[in-house]
Amino acid sequence: MTHTLVIKTRDKPEALNRVVSLFRRRGFNIEQLTIKPTLQPGVNRITVDVDVDNVDQLLEQVRRLVDVLTARTITGDSTADRGVFAGPHHWQADGADDNVED
Repeated sequence: MTHTLVIKTRDKPEALNRVVSLFRRRGFNIEQLTIKPTLQPGVNRITVDVDVDNVDQLLEQVRRLVDVLTARTITGDSTADRGVFAGPHHWQADGADDNVED
């Protein structure tokens, strides 16, 4: 089943490499990948459509990566909401406020 994940990372080249490498190592098929800066300086938003059965396990693996601040799925009609970061703020490793409207 295809899921849309929204991942916020620090603006570092190795952050994107770690995220994509995780999908590659696990053998997941990335159907679409978008990277955009957020309004918060130094933070990028990665939106990825991935074909995976156990999305909860994948999210836990992504959250453990260095430079990943938040990771979640977009529920509902993801094609209409693509690029919109909705939902409650959960946590951020360095304690800064990343609950910023993109």
